[in-house]
Amino acid sequence: MSEVDLLRTLVEAEHAAIYGYGVLGARLPEPARQAAREADDAHRARRDQLEALLRDRRAEVPATQAVYDVAVSGPRAALTLAVRLEEGMALRWNDLVGGTDQRALRALGIAGLTEAAVQAARWRRALGSRPGTVALPGTG
Repeated sequence: MSEVDLLRTLVEAEHAAIYGYGVLGARLPEPARQAAREADDAHRARRDQLEALLRDRRAEVPATQAVYDVAVSGPRAALTLAVRLEEGMALRWNDLVGGTDQRALRALGIAGLTEAAVQAARWRRALGSRPGTVALPGTG
């Protein structure tokens, strides 16, 4: 994939994560709801950063979809979705790390991968999953 394609894929994944956090946040009690709001804010900031990189390259910025396939029936399902969203983001960030030779993009990818891995571990902990971390985040 080209770097532009990798950035587009990341924007699409960020759109999905933002939508997912909107759905799951309503099913969580405090303080997990506050953690979901903070994660949503972080994903919005990353999306905006990625969109700016695409605009700088005069590339088309993907639009958000009207709806995403997320269903959450309660707090446990909401936490499970949060883990799944962050694991998906880790995959996309890992694609960027391995798909570019540009130092700045690779550093961005490493930062995004690290954030997704840490956030996934936080959600796994809230879910009571053990182990809370995975050996190689973003590798599937």
